[in-house]
Amino acid sequence: MTSPRQLRLNLDALDLPMRDLGGLERTFTEEEILQTIKFVPLDKAPGPDGFTTRFYVSCWPIIKDDLFTAFSMFHHGDMRGLASINKALVTLLPKRDGAEELRDFRHVSFMHGVIKIFDKILACRLAHELPNLIGPHQSVFVKGRSLHHNFMLEQSMARRLHALKHPTIMLKLDISKAFGTIQWAFLLEVLQRMGFGRMWTNWMAGLLATSSTHVMVNGTPSAPIHSCKGLRQGGPLSPMLFIIIMEPLQKLF
Repeated sequence: MTSPRQLRLNLDALDLPMRDLGGLERTFTEEEILQTIKFVPLDKAPGPDGFTTRFYVSCWPIIKDDLFTAFSMFHHGDMRGLASINKALVTLLPKRDGAEELRDFRHVSFMHGVIKIFDKILACRLAHELPNLIGPHQSVFVKGRSLHHNFMLEQSMARRLHALKHPTIMLKLDISKAFGTIQWAFLLEVLQRMGFGRMWTNWMAGLLATSSTHVMVNGTPSAPIHSCKGLRQGGPLSPMLFIIIMEPLQKLF
């Protein structure tokens, strides 16, 4: 369990954008589910059950009713049994020949197909609203923006600071490990403040609270590791949630 938060941010004083995001909670349709499945690479990263996306595409006429029932239950907030499929297997792939140290490996997370599809549907919905929630200072994971914009902004800022007559400081913060240290309670607070509805925040809470990870050791999965903070790497929704939670933090500086 995480320690109780001793400090809180006054989100109302940070001038965060707030929109009516009720449309993100619309009912799932068979067409939306099928189109999302077809959008996911067919033979990439099988889940713990060994099925790739090709299975869901090929067997759609057979499994669509069961899959649609599962999505309907989730839409209504029924999280029973979600923990049994909200699992991920983590394995290490060598980055180079003769890899020996941990830094020589890249960890890959294999998520269950149903969770991956659900994650992708929510990410596709959120992608349309993200440019209205994230300021121009953030360019990654936002449709229509490029990572190169950040480098251009940094260069322009450096030139401007050099031209000033008085001493100045450019501060660079290392957030390389911030992805795994996000407090869930703070994330849900930010979502509510920005206009996300109760249903959406409940979905996020359900996905986070029921998630578990197994580390592959010599081909055998370890005992489950239950997270109490952070976002799961490898999911399409996680980067979007990360930049959303960074929005109020950048307003502090």
